[in-house]
Amino acid sequence: MAAQVWPLLVFLGLLLAAALAWFARSGDRVPAEMAWGVFEAAVLGLVASFALHESAHVVALRRVRTVTRIALERTAWRTSVVPEGTMTARQTAGVALAGPLSCVAVGALLWLPDLDRSLAWWYLAHAAFLLPFFGDGRALRHGLRTARGRRPAGEARG
Repeated sequence: MAAQVWPLLVFLGLLLAAALAWFARSGDRVPAEMAWGVFEAAVLGLVASFALHESAHVVALRRVRTVTRIALERTAWRTSVVPEGTMTARQTAGVALAGPLSCVAVGALLWLPDLDRSLAWWYLAHAAFLLPFFGDGRALRHGLRTARGRRPAGEARG
């Protein structure tokens, strides 16, 4: 994940370093606080939450003996894991749930004791990936429908 977003991380690191240098020279804390807020949101919120999300998929996939290989697919806007092999409908649904729910669990841990509500939202927002227009949501829907013996619309029986 960090390999994909390294330009952002370098930029934010330089921004934070410049703001800290300004603080050391002038005593003005505001730029450093602002830079830290952006750095925290990008690194701890965005990058770490997606690393956890995808890692949870990998952990779940490694438990499926019929998955023979797990590839990493990266595009300009997303990183995801792609399994090779076969899975049952229940396994498909479980793997789809693993990524978002791991983030929701961390978000709840950050929210409940009021550790960091703004950071908690980055993790809680992963629940949205269970909606059917995201890959996890489509996989979950397919797994649940197939497990109940129903095929999604447009799929051939056979």
